[in-house]
Amino acid sequence: MTGTFVSEMSDAAGTLWLDVAARDWSDAMLEATSLTRAHMPSLVEGSTSSGHLKADVAEAWGVPAGIPVAGGAGDNAAGAAGIGAVVPGRAFLSLGTSGVYFLTNDRFSPNPEQGVHAFCHCLPGTWHQMSVILSAASCLEWVARMTGFESEAAALAAVEKNTDSPCNEIFLPYLSGERAPHNDPNAKGVFFGLTHGTERHHLVRAALEGVAYAFADGQDALVAAGAEIDTVSVIGGGARSRFWGGESWPPFSTGP
Repeated sequence: MTGTFVSEMSDAAGTLWLDVAARDWSDAMLEATSLTRAHMPSLVEGSTSSGHLKADVAEAWGVPAGIPVAGGAGDNAAGAAGIGAVVPGRAFLSLGTSGVYFLTNDRFSPNPEQGVHAFCHCLPGTWHQMSVILSAASCLEWVARMTGFESEAAALAAVEKNTDSPCNEIFLPYLSGERAPHNDPNAKGVFFGLTHGTERHHLVRAALEGVAYAFADGQDALVAAGAEIDTVSVIGGGARSRFWGGESWPPFSTGP
């Protein structure tokens, strides 16, 4: 669009070549991979102009030439900007195929031992942490299909209709291995506590709770790296369910 090679901070942070704390390319990593700064795109903040729209592109799109093109953002950082998670303490859960717990920080706060991502945010002077679970809404899709429900919506409706006592079944949602906090590609999914009284809606509810507890594990990993969490929003396909997305669940707590 601009004729120049540019990357912005939140996207560049995922390359391993960025010194995330310094918001600059890491000379040590470049040397380790036989590269120099000449090989790398220039860096801008997400809210900064990365250049101006080329005349031929503008003509093809039917817009004026010379329009500034913002640096932009990586996918989760863009989602955070879209819902206002741009100040320290603001967080969101993304209930998509995988699950993301994204928290905005005022500093670089890594916890690599528990698989926490610590990246630049798309705005100057801000960073973010992400705790990612590899199976979230995909667990609901899987259990609904395996138990014969016609859709995820039908499975959720059955759970809501029959939620009148504690869930005795336990589900570990590691259908694709797990990232945070276990960092184990060989982790497996598990149903535990099944009895002759277990019905299919119990399995669906256990899957919902298993994903919720996986997010809670991720939150613990964020807190272990010094996270201070204020508010948490919910986005992604799973957010369509008020039951799963928060109405029927107590908010996660970082206290006792």
